[in-house]
Formats: sequence, structure tokens, C-alpha cells
Amino acid sequence: MKIRFLVVLFVLLAVAPVYAQKIAFVDVKKVWSESKEVEKERKKVEALLKKSQEELKAKETEVIKLQEKIKKEGRMATEEAQAMMLEEYQKKALELQKMATQKEKELAEKDAAAQEEFLGKVRKIVMKIAIEQKYDMVVPAEQTLYYNDKFDITKAVIAEINK
Repeated sequence: MKIRFLVVLFVLLAVAPVYAQKIAFVDVKKVWSESKEVEKERKKVEALLKKSQEELKAKETEVIKLQEKIKKEGRMATEEAQAMMLEEYQKKALELQKMATQKEKELAEKDAAAQEEFLGKVRKIVMKIAIEQKYDMVVPAEQTLYYNDKFDITKAVIAEINK
């Protein structure tokens, strides 16, 4: 019985290294915050946002002017003219609302596409580093409770993506 136990123990100890995996970690948030590419993309989005805000401001100014016109001229205008001014105001206000929604949607789509493209590049770089350094698995640092810094490949990923 003891011999059988020792044989099983010996076999398990001999086989255990075969199942050991080399795992690395990457801090995706840090890669995101320290990437030159993300900074360039952020500037593009900010420029688009500024342009959208300017367009919306111009449309808003148009709506405000029309509102002021209605206040000034509305009392003296005929009922039919008042109705037409009110209809035009409502139409312009609705256009402003639709434009704001459309601009917000466009910015969100561009931002999401840029993020997805960036994460695709990060995945390729992580895979390249993992293959080169013979890691079996790379896990996001954000999803682990503990890891040894010697298995952290974040700096290597940042260096590669900033090339």
C-alpha cells in the first residue's frame, strides 16, 4: 500500500511540471493611458467634438433668433402669421434636437470604432510578446487579485505600440 502511494506520488510530481503554465499579465488601462496612438485619436475626437459644438451653436442661435422674432412680431401679426412663425420655430427646434442626437451618435460610433481598432492592435502585440517569451496565457491585470510584477508585460506592450 505504501509503495503504491509512493509510486502515485512520484508520478504526480513528475507529471506536474508538464501541466505548469507560464502566465503573464498586462495592465490594459495603463497601455491605454500611455499610448501615443490613443492621444492622437483623442485629439481627433476633440476636434470633431468642437466642430459639432460649433455647428450646434449656430443652429441654436438660429432657433433663438426665431424665438425672439416671434416674441417681437407675434403680437402684431395675424393669427395665420403667428401659426406660421410658431410652426417654423418648432421645425427649427426639432432640427436642432435631431442634429444634436445625430452628432452625439456619430461621435460615439467613431470613438467605439477607434477603441475597437486599438484593442485589436493591443491583442496582436500581446500575442506577439507571449509567443516570443513563451507565455501560455496573458491575462488582464485588472481581472486578477494578485500577480507577481516579474510576469507583467505592460511596459513591453506600451513600448511596442508606441513604435
